Amino acid sequence: MAEFRKLVAEQENTASSAMTPRQEVQTLRAAERQLRKEHAREVRELRESINVLAQRVQFLTLENQRLAEATDQSNRVARIQGRR
Repeated sequence: MAEFRKLVAEQENTASSAMTPRQEVQTLRAAERQLRKEHAREVRELRESINVLAQRVQFLTLENQRLAEATDQSNRVARIQGRR
């Protein structure tokens, strides 16, 4: 919302005072369209980031499980060798 207000203020500063209400509405609608596009892009980027992070968490979970199993196996072998 702050970005929208900023864009509107910039438009008002650059616009001539002879601007008709119709032109003002068109300008505001254009600013709104631009903000919607930016918002949609940000949402897409965030969703992509979430998917990447979820895949990394899944990979690390599986890797952690594999390492834990390898450690357990190594500990069992060490105990068996210690008995001899």
